[in-house]
Amino acid sequence: MSSEPSAGGSDPRRPGTRLVTAAQVLLTLAGVLYLGVVVEAAAGWPLDPARSYLSELAALDQATSPLFRSTDVAAGALVVGGLALLGTAYRLARRAGAPAATLVQKVTFWAFVVFGLATVADALLPLDCALSVGDCAAREEAGELSLAHQAHTFSSVASGVSSFVASAGVVWLARARRRTLLGVSARLAGALGPLLGVVTGTIGLFGSPLPVGTGIVQRVQIVAFSVVLVLAVQVLTLRQPHRGAPETDVPQDRTARSPASHSEP
Repeated sequence: MSSEPSAGGSDPRRPGTRLVTAAQVLLTLAGVLYLGVVVEAAAGWPLDPARSYLSELAALDQATSPLFRSTDVAAGALVVGGLALLGTAYRLARRAGAPAATLVQKVTFWAFVVFGLATVADALLPLDCALSVGDCAAREEAGELSLAHQAHTFSSVASGVSSFVASAGVVWLARARRRTLLGVSARLAGALGPLLGVVTGTIGLFGSPLPVGTGIVQRVQIVAFSVVLVLAVQVLTLRQPHRGAPETDVPQDRTARSPASHSEP
C-alpha cells in the first residue's frame, strides 16, 4: 500500500477500511452515550447541576442510577470495542505496507482504551449516595460507606487521567490538519476538556459541598470530551507530517494511517 496521501480512504477494497468505518460508528455512539447532560435534562435535572457532579446521578440512592450506569457501561464498552476494531485495521494495513504508528498515536490509542475500561469500572463501582445531598458527604468522611463507594474514587481518577492524556494526544495529532474543520474542532475540544478537568478536579479535592458553578464546569468538560470521542478515529488515523514537511489538507487513506496497538514489528 502506498504511503502517499490518497483520496481513496473510503475504498472498501483497501485492507481494514470497513473496520475503520465500524470503529468510527462505535466511537460516535460512545460519545453520544457519554453525553450524560442530555439524559440529565430529560430526567428533569434531579440534582442541582451547579453543585453536583454528573456521576452522582449514578449513585445507588438515586432513581436515575440504573439509567446512568447502563449508559456508562455501554459507552465504555463501545470505546474499547471500537478501538479493538481500529487496532485490527491497523495490523491489516501494516501487513499491506502502511507506515507504523507514531509514539503519540500509540499513547493516545491506549489512553482511550484505559478510559473505556475505567468508565465501565466507574459504573460497576457506583457511589452509595449522591455527595451533594443529605448527609452522604459526612458519612463518607466518617468512613461509613461501602468499599465500592471508596473504589469509585480510583476508577474516576483513572478515567480522568486517561481522558486527559487522550485529549492531549488528540490536540497534538490534529495539528496535521489544523486549518480544517476537523483540526479546529479536535484541538478546541481536546484542549477544553483537560483544562476544565483540572479545575473541577482541584476543587473536588476540598470535598463537598461544591462551590456554585463547579457542576456546570464539569458538565461542559464532559461535553468537550464527548466531542473528542466522536472525532477520535478520524484524528487517530491522520497521517502525521514529517518534521519540516508542508501541511496538506488532501484526504488520506485511512487504512494506511490507522494507528492502533503496535503488536507487530
